Amino acid sequence: MNSRRKFLNNLSVLLFSGAATRSNTGIGQEQFAFNDDGYWDLVRAQFSFEESTVPMNAANLCPSFRSVSNAVSSLTQDIDKDCSFNNRSKFGIFLEESRDIIARQLNVDSDEIALVRNTSEANNIINNGLTLSAGDEVVLWDQNHPTNNIAWSVRAERLGFSVKRVTSPALPKSEQELLDLFVSHFSANTKVVALTYVSNTSGVKLPIKAIASAARARGIYVHVDGAQVWGAMPLDLNELGIDSFSASSHKWLMGPKEVGLLYINRNNIDRIWPNIISAGWGNESATHLKGARKFESLGQRNDSALAAVGTTVKQLELIGLQRIEARTVELSQLLKEGVVEAGIELITPIDPILSHGVCIMEVPSEKRSEIVDSLYQNFGIAGAPTGGLRLCPAIYNTKEHVERAIAAVQQLLG
Repeated sequence: MNSRRKFLNNLSVLLFSGAATRSNTGIGQEQFAFNDDGYWDLVRAQFSFEESTVPMNAANLCPSFRSVSNAVSSLTQDIDKDCSFNNRSKFGIFLEESRDIIARQLNVDSDEIALVRNTSEANNIINNGLTLSAGDEVVLWDQNHPTNNIAWSVRAERLGFSVKRVTSPALPKSEQELLDLFVSHFSANTKVVALTYVSNTSGVKLPIKAIASAARARGIYVHVDGAQVWGAMPLDLNELGIDSFSASSHKWLMGPKEVGLLYINRNNIDRIWPNIISAGWGNESATHLKGARKFESLGQRNDSALAAVGTTVKQLELIGLQRIEARTVELSQLLKEGVVEAGIELITPIDPILSHGVCIMEVPSEKRSEIVDSLYQNFGIAGAPTGGLRLCPAIYNTKEHVERAIAAVQQLLG
């Protein structure tokens, strides 16, 4: 019993204190200037990847902090040693601690947060959970991820509502141009507008707050896929004025795999039907689960990952989200300006007001996979063939990584 209590105490420090993390990594130290490269070298050291295989595809998958990987490993070993209900009961406490940490980060209430499996699941909870009928209309961006795009069309075929897609300019000139474009598609029948904060296929960033304000004034429900921004910039979901928000831990948050975020404003929780009912729901049609927790009734979960996502947010707090945002912009601007100077055509706007993190270069579709393979095999840079050649530097990348990528792209595409 004493050993069990000691383990729990040590694990709580590992997961949630931040103090142990600070002393081990140095990333919370204040002696570095805001954009000091020496500081970012310390951050780089918190990740396990080799210099021969540099990840630059944060839009798809990021490596986790070492501390997060260690937390997941320790927790998984604990379950494997004793998978009893008695031992696993502590994971309910860890889950709630993670929920509270995330809620504070996003300036929302804990009861408005559901920790699901990924953005895809969160998006589908919304598009399957809202009540829509024939004659209703859903407006969405044609650059949305399939789970916030085609998923609406599949449901529309079943229920008879209509889907209207907004096509934005290849290189929008301003936020006002994008706002006016979306508002022009709203009608008296529009019940939902489904958006993506930053497109994974073009890198364009939408003026979410302005679009949400215009939609709210018309009584339109606003859902935002934030997979490309959670962990990459400060977020205040209350200030954005949206109804729901989805994201994943495994992208820019640099957290554990198979943990997703679904925020639903408390005024909308009761109007959204859950997609899955599992053992945790209870024995009555009215669940005992409080708030958005009803969307977590999904069967057996990865308890270790759910506990460790709080560790990730603590790591980001040590660094500071404003600092992270500034570094992300700095690296992406360095990349974009470098490839343009090399004569490579960009699909992504150079203006950081209209983009964030995701950088995509024009490459014919039939050559994309070949270019991505060559970039990885010959230059040690991992990108993606999404929308062109996609490179997304994150805070674990250095300026040297970006310069290597620019030189490689120039050789491959110049």
